[in-house]
Amino acid sequence: MPLGSKYPWATSAMEIWIYILSIVVCLALAFGLIKASTLSKSWLAIALFAITASWIAIQCLSIPQTWLSMISPNTASLYAFADGTHQGISLDASISWLQFHKTLALLLLFTLTLILVDSYKRLKLLAYIIVFSGFLQAMAALLLNLSGISYSVNEYTYSITDMNIPSSARATGFNSNPDHLAGWLEMSLAVGIGLLISMLSDQNFRNWRQRLRHYSQTILGPKARLRFILVILCITLVMTHSRMGNSAFFASLIIAGSMFIFLSRHAAKSVTIFLTSLIIIDIIIIGSWFGLSRVIERINQTTTITEAQRGDVYADTFAMIHDFSLTGIGAGNFFSAFPAYKIQGPSYYIDHVHNDFLEFTLNLGLIGTAPLFLLLLLCLWTIIHNLRKRRSSLILGINFASLMGITSILIHSSVDFNLQVPANAALFTMLVALPFVSRNLKAS
Repeated sequence: MPLGSKYPWATSAMEIWIYILSIVVCLALAFGLIKASTLSKSWLAIALFAITASWIAIQCLSIPQTWLSMISPNTASLYAFADGTHQGISLDASISWLQFHKTLALLLLFTLTLILVDSYKRLKLLAYIIVFSGFLQAMAALLLNLSGISYSVNEYTYSITDMNIPSSARATGFNSNPDHLAGWLEMSLAVGIGLLISMLSDQNFRNWRQRLRHYSQTILGPKARLRFILVILCITLVMTHSRMGNSAFFASLIIAGSMFIFLSRHAAKSVTIFLTSLIIIDIIIIGSWFGLSRVIERINQTTTITEAQRGDVYADTFAMIHDFSLTGIGAGNFFSAFPAYKIQGPSYYIDHVHNDFLEFTLNLGLIGTAPLFLLLLLCLWTIIHNLRKRRSSLILGINFASLMGITSILIHSSVDFNLQVPANAALFTMLVALPFVSRNLKAS
């Protein structure tokens, strides 16, 4: 809040808070108050993330003309027409420096998660905090949507101009875009489902008293409260009317559920029943009451004509990637470089590609994007390893949550830019870190 920390002052607040946490943790490590023994087991993941952050810093540096001509001829030719003395890989170094600070903050957040989540208790607490944050966002979105209340957000701390966020038929909450709220809810739902899976177990009842006690605990206990929160999150996700958000959620649930059942040899049989019932109940009951038909209607109305403008942006972006494939144009520079390549399509201002894969490749080039791709592959391998080898129900549930949340956002990112929103990117970063955390935890 607000708007997923998209505003400069909100992004800076997030970065400063992470920097302060990092300093405190470094002091605690120096005085021996905490240990970071698990970092050595996850050094490759940290190194891959650090390579991308370092590459963004290199993009901002001024380098000799001859070097620039060798590694990025098209960038060098553009600087030949500029009057300034600075010339580097980034077409606008000041914007890329801002992106470097954001990436550095996410790298530190990734590392902090590996250091501080060092027990089953903390892992479970972190999962509950993520679910509760999604619940707060969902309740705020429902309140704003059903009441018709609008609000204003100050774009800069020194500005007197507020950006008005009007009420709409789609649940938006404290985001500028319903699809970004959907992205947050997809990840929160994944963690909530993972927590609920960790609570499931096969029961053998000796008599009717044990059966009655079990059903009473199920109805009145923590599983019921968590299931209620998941219902609220699912209702809000449907009310965003996000086509790819809802499609990605259900697709990732099926993909992650199938992989979980296939890979995990220690999962309870009740998990299969739960995942099946989750899909049926949420689609049929919740969807019919709270507007899934509108989502389906929006999908049916999506044609090649209605999406032609987005396709034009994709085509022009591919042309840019062809010219800057190795080094990229500099982190965060799409919005300023795109007008020179736009041949046709929308006449309005375009700040993002609406495809994270294309935008990352364009901004960072293959050098900066390849380490992130390898990090995701390493994360997937770690999830598979944990599902096959670990017995703890919490570890299994958390790895399911990471698999489902990451899969959902990657599917959603094919038509949107959730990973350009700092809050969503931070939560995604933590989901990537959780499999490494759970791999390093010793059996309790």
